[in-house]
Amino acid sequence: MSSYTTRITVFICMLTMALAANGQITPQHTSKYVCPPCYHVDKFLDGAEHEHDGKCPVCGMALIEKPLFDINTAPELHSGSGSFYFQAQQQASSILIPVFYHKPTSFNHDTRILLVIPGAGRNAWSYRDAWIKASELHNVLVISPSYAEQSFDFAAYHFAGIVDSLEFTNFTTSSTDGRVNKYFMQDEDLKLGNPTSPENWLFNDFERLFVQVKTATGLTATHYDLFGHSAGGQILHRMAIYNPRSSADRIIAANSGSYTLPNFAHNYPFALGRSQFNPEFFPDVFSTKLTLLIGEQDNDQETRGTLLHSPITDKRGLGRLARGQYFFKAAQQQAFDMDLPFNWQMKIVPNVGHDYENMSIAAAELLYGAGATSKQ
Repeated sequence: MSSYTTRITVFICMLTMALAANGQITPQHTSKYVCPPCYHVDKFLDGAEHEHDGKCPVCGMALIEKPLFDINTAPELHSGSGSFYFQAQQQASSILIPVFYHKPTSFNHDTRILLVIPGAGRNAWSYRDAWIKASELHNVLVISPSYAEQSFDFAAYHFAGIVDSLEFTNFTTSSTDGRVNKYFMQDEDLKLGNPTSPENWLFNDFERLFVQVKTATGLTATHYDLFGHSAGGQILHRMAIYNPRSSADRIIAANSGSYTLPNFAHNYPFALGRSQFNPEFFPDVFSTKLTLLIGEQDNDQETRGTLLHSPITDKRGLGRLARGQYFFKAAQQQAFDMDLPFNWQMKIVPNVGHDYENMSIAAAELLYGAGATSKQ
């Protein structure tokens, strides 16, 4: 081989490596594809592996990339959509959870990081997909963790592990299309366990996941954005209250079904009583960049999602729209009474109900600019 040919070969190799590092060439990887949890498979590892993406031959659901995990190395995030395993914490126990991501083709040192927290279905792969167009258009690395109900129950997920257990007692339900969408009970029939210490709260996972993703990608970002819908919105408004000194920059809590008021009028989860909230945090709480994003049609006529009805919650509204407005005004009043600056916002999305896809579109426009994406 001539020296000229050698130089050309070396140049091409170096160029290819640079483009791959920049996200302009999709690196080769050996991922398998599996069916997401459904009626015939509870966990990712239980399902049959497939060599290519496509439809599950059993249930017809779209196959997703099987998460990869190596305890000794950081995950490799290739260009496009993929997944990896992350060691989440739950009351001092380490549990592997799958994390779904989309790395934009324009990935570079200016790429921003967005964590997307799914609703009660825990279907992080679907929430990730709702952000792909915005990811590509605005150079955003989208990260969405999936906390399975088998390991993270209502107390650990919706209530962010701020209490160690939860039990519904003496309740009745109503259903739509065979699915329970409302629980009715007295306030005292919501039986909560003991308050936990801050190191056991779910929010700590988001901080550690942010650091792990930075390490894996070489990004030097100091902050990340957050979007959560429904149960995810519950988690994130509680994060703004209980962990206001995190590395999160902008937090969008969308279509929450219940709220924890930032006062001591009631016990948790209705307010801050009987929880490990630090009153010294109040100035930081109201200075966070929290936005409540609420669908105009996510009212008391909405049948999607699941709502808790009790005397306290119903005084705040019968639907998510009314409850969000009540929460915002109560927080605003609390900040005024304490003579503290109030930095929160509330945005109502016209003609949208309990719909994570359209709420994701509205959130993308709010975070990254108009025309971020459009629903197909």
